[in-house]
Amino acid sequence: MADASFDAVMIGGGVNGLILGNYLAKNGMKVGIFEKNPELGGALCSSATPVSGFTGDPCADMVGWWRSPVYTDFQLHERGLEIIFPEAVTAQVFPDGRCLVFLDALDWNRETGEVTPRMDVIQKNLKEIARIAPGDAERMEKALDQYMLAGIAFENSVLNPPPLPGEPDPMDMLYDNPSHFMDRRYQSMTSFEVACDIYNSPEMRSFFLQWNAIVPTLPNYPTAPEVSIFGMLVPFGLAKIGMAKGGMHNIAHALQRHFSEYGGEFFVGAEVDSIIMRNGRAAGIKLADGTEIEARELVVDTAEIQQALNRHLRDYQVNPEIRRKVSKLIYDTGAVLWGGGIALHESPQYSATAWNPELTKSRWIFMGDADVDYLWQKYSYQNMHIRPGHWPEKMYMSESPNSRVDPGCAPPGKHLSMVGIAAFPPASWLNETEWQQVKKEAADEIMKEWQRYAPN
Repeated sequence: MADASFDAVMIGGGVNGLILGNYLAKNGMKVGIFEKNPELGGALCSSATPVSGFTGDPCADMVGWWRSPVYTDFQLHERGLEIIFPEAVTAQVFPDGRCLVFLDALDWNRETGEVTPRMDVIQKNLKEIARIAPGDAERMEKALDQYMLAGIAFENSVLNPPPLPGEPDPMDMLYDNPSHFMDRRYQSMTSFEVACDIYNSPEMRSFFLQWNAIVPTLPNYPTAPEVSIFGMLVPFGLAKIGMAKGGMHNIAHALQRHFSEYGGEFFVGAEVDSIIMRNGRAAGIKLADGTEIEARELVVDTAEIQQALNRHLRDYQVNPEIRRKVSKLIYDTGAVLWGGGIALHESPQYSATAWNPELTKSRWIFMGDADVDYLWQKYSYQNMHIRPGHWPEKMYMSESPNSRVDPGCAPPGKHLSMVGIAAFPPASWLNETEWQQVKKEAADEIMKEWQRYAPN
């Protein structure tokens, strides 16, 4: 006999488990979420980092899914979540003191979810681009309607389930439109090929490649068309990125409050060992401590697919072809190296503010030159082979000036920045001793590079 029973059992209380658990609970199911960590939220974590008195987000740091139906379906703003949107989405700073600043051109009604583009801000962004890349600005302005159409396809693609067989894919509206610049080539193009297709200037190409790398899609890697579209929309200001006031974990708190209001139950410190199978269907789960939980309707496993098959379903006769395909999956790219917090006595003062003072309004600041040949030929290899004492000959880093956006995440008079370098070796490529040494070296390498752009 089971120790507890639910209609739906969720393995994992990270972002995916919390969101799906909320939808099932809201639609009348009795739902139980089982999470091995001491808190729900997964990547939505905040802590006193890097030192006491500061609140940093050591994993997820950007709120880009404010447009998701999740926000309005669960009315998260009524459950304690406040998203702060700076005036500028992002910026690119070059070593010679020039910069590109892309202001936020979207008005968002948080009650209804309605979004309205601001043409005056779009035009301001295009004029800013024209200071450095007049040819690109002219082409972008002429193709604005096409970019808008791409944005619609992007949202319909990423905010809906995959189309069923026989249903049109939202991206087909672009590929099948003979007058649209995005055709089916974009399904297999690398980031570098996309950058060269849409921009002529090295500055705009460099920004696009650095933006995609933080995803991470390296310059010589094929990039999903949706990822490319998101990067294309940023310079217009048509991609809004915010910050959760008080830390990203407040998103998890808001989701948990909604979940509990609808009768959902969650259990932390509850590691799942296996899925219980009976008569060819998932009938529940067994925890690492031996506790058995019945699932009357379904079990949802949000764990990474290899863990789901090799541990949770290790004793079940899964189709050998499925096991074979899953075993061939490889993980060959890290995301952001040392994407952690740096506590500072003062906010970085960028030399490029002389070019455009609105740089200080940015949510995300990229730093790097416009050496597109290096980004294409050497960037991926050198970043992926970071080792103790061996760093890339060129650094392309980014800063999220968190305390400038949300002053509450740092003590009065102090500053918190989240910094990182896009693309690095997967964890398995270095041993623990090597990673500890890289960690020690990272701060010095980053500060040395940072001072090229912000001397203070």
